[in-house]
Amino acid sequence: MMLGSRKLAAVLVAGALAGGIGVGVAAGAKRHHAPGVMLRAAAQYLEIDRPTLAKDMRSGQTLAQIAGARGKSVTGLEAAMVAAVKVKLDAAVSTGRLTSPREQQVLARVQKVVAKLVNAKLAARPAAKARLLGAAAAYIGVKPKALSAELKGKSLAQVAVAHGKTAAGLKAALLARFKTRLDKAVSGGRISAADAQARLDRISARLDALIAKTR
Repeated sequence: MMLGSRKLAAVLVAGALAGGIGVGVAAGAKRHHAPGVMLRAAAQYLEIDRPTLAKDMRSGQTLAQIAGARGKSVTGLEAAMVAAVKVKLDAAVSTGRLTSPREQQVLARVQKVVAKLVNAKLAARPAAKARLLGAAAAYIGVKPKALSAELKGKSLAQVAVAHGKTAAGLKAALLARFKTRLDKAVSGGRISAADAQARLDRISARLDALIAKTR
């Protein structure tokens, strides 16, 4: 499937987040439109238009590899991407939407995300799906490979029922993983309870579709 530059950026950032940075960055960097901002900054630094950059990345190249091929440094690329996010954060501070200490915390996390992002490939998305499949397998009581085999021509809901489980129970088990992370973000003051609930509602709807989808 072909991805546009905005969706591509979101996928790559999601991959970087899945690599261990966590909800805190999503609550800071992504709140200030970091995915699009960082990809645009990367394109400008690399002196390449965004559609071409997106095409190169879809082909399996990382931002670091593209930078090397164009005679640019990875350090300079990372600096340009972080600087672009800082401009957005500075604007948020100037209007009172963000405190200076909070900006520094977000920037520190953004730097970690960028370090992962420049070396990330689109394969990060399947990795996230694999973790979700592993969680589903744990609830159903089978090995991930066995679950993958059973899913041929069936949905997760059907497989769950065949093992004496329920679709509702499966969804609750999967949703709990996301809720735990969001609860930690709320308790840490990184996102509001309302924002966490809105995100959880969106995830819940996606899980409904995922569980009912026939493979």
